[in-house]
Amino acid sequence: MRLVIRVGTLNFVSFSLVLMSLVSLCLVVLSLSVTQVSAAGRTYKSPKDEEKPEYELCRLKELLREEEGNSCVYSRQTGGRDVVIKIDESVICQAEFRCKKE
Repeated sequence: MRLVIRVGTLNFVSFSLVLMSLVSLCLVVLSLSVTQVSAAGRTYKSPKDEEKPEYELCRLKELLREEEGNSCVYSRQTGGRDVVIKIDESVICQAEFRCKKE
């Protein structure tokens, strides 16, 4: 009979330890999950992202020969105003380049 009582007592002690551990774990989880944030949320934006211009493809449309010098006229890929670049007589216009978007 004493053996049964001891086993019953051990089971009760181990059960109470498990129960107390479970309650403690629940309290820790609840205390961590219920917090109030007092700071405003902000999204990080790199200054380098703002400085990067967008580019598009500009293709040679025509070469204008004038008295004061030659000019290369390029048409934009998306339409819009043509890009005019003044060059010397000895320089050849390149076929295409990446120009800044308007």
